[in-house]
Amino acid sequence: MKKVIVATRDTSRWPEFAGSTWVRLQYVLGLGKVGVESYWVDRLSAVDPYEHPHSLDYLIERFHRTATRFGFQERYCVDYNRGERHFGMSEASLRRLIESADLVLNISGHMPPDSPLMQVPRRAYVDVDPGFTQIWAGQYDMRLGRHNFFFTVGQNVGTSRFALPLGGLEWTPILPPVCLDHWPARIDANCKRIGTVGDWRGSQHAIHDAEYFGGKRREYIRLLHLPKEAGRRLELALCIGNEDWEDIGLLQESRWKILDPFLYAGDPQSYREFIQSSRAEFSVAKSGYVKSNSGWISDRTACYLASGKPALVQSTGCDWLFPGRKGLLTFTTQEEAIAGLAAIDGDYLAHARAARQIAEEQFDSDKVLGRMLSQVGI
Repeated sequence: MKKVIVATRDTSRWPEFAGSTWVRLQYVLGLGKVGVESYWVDRLSAVDPYEHPHSLDYLIERFHRTATRFGFQERYCVDYNRGERHFGMSEASLRRLIESADLVLNISGHMPPDSPLMQVPRRAYVDVDPGFTQIWAGQYDMRLGRHNFFFTVGQNVGTSRFALPLGGLEWTPILPPVCLDHWPARIDANCKRIGTVGDWRGSQHAIHDAEYFGGKRREYIRLLHLPKEAGRRLELALCIGNEDWEDIGLLQESRWKILDPFLYAGDPQSYREFIQSSRAEFSVAKSGYVKSNSGWISDRTACYLASGKPALVQSTGCDWLFPGRKGLLTFTTQEEAIAGLAAIDGDYLAHARAARQIAEEQFDSDKVLGRMLSQVGI
């Protein structure tokens, strides 16, 4: 059986960001469904007890519980401080795995030059931040050239529609995979919540040609009055800091309902329940995805679709991929967002069924990962 290592960085460091955990889980679980033995190696940066809210023991235990719950407790390793300590698989087991592995999928992991994973002959970089990644790669040494294959969830990257230079790399667009067995359809017209899980500012920032590429804050502020204009409360499980108290006030005054993300989406199970108990998703995109016209598609949106929940999301330039389809709608202006909300409510069950159909046709991990493995020669 072929062996694939899913390599990540600091997933175990911030267990509360369950959406990011699910990005990685889709690969680990999905690869197993297509007949591959998958392993998860997460590189954990040094944890400063004065800056980080959790102890190392707590982080490792959380990661182990996730591995056990999803059935790969014998197939993970947390590499702490660049090989000084290992948790999960032993260091000897990791060395044997590296000698026999057929592929490393580096999920934006930025592996250090001395990483033993670089010994695996096939190494694929998976870009989940299109636009930002290409800017960063032109400004810093991200060691992308140490990979053989380059995949991106930006559907326009590598085409004339993309607004940024590629640095000589050939990127292959993929859709975010969803392991449908773990995301069954839960179509229910009685669900009321329309909203999403998100990060107000995020950690992605870049400057290119004196232009700022940032997070979601500016996009939400641009649509600040949408709930009032649409006559509908929109709910956000939002990572937003106390220093943004003024923004919180503006959002609440404009009928956005702000939910505690640690309560509603603080682990993979609550994150899934939040999505599957929703009526539909509404979300903006990070300004960097929009400005670069990257064609970025959210892994979170893919989970909504799989759950039979229609999605109304800000356009990043990939409208051509799903032209005129029910279930997945895009907007660029507030007027288009209002129309999209009305369209979903006007024929909800048809949109919900179409959402699940799109997931089965386009985002099914069997199909997405099967094509990836074929493209790398496995």
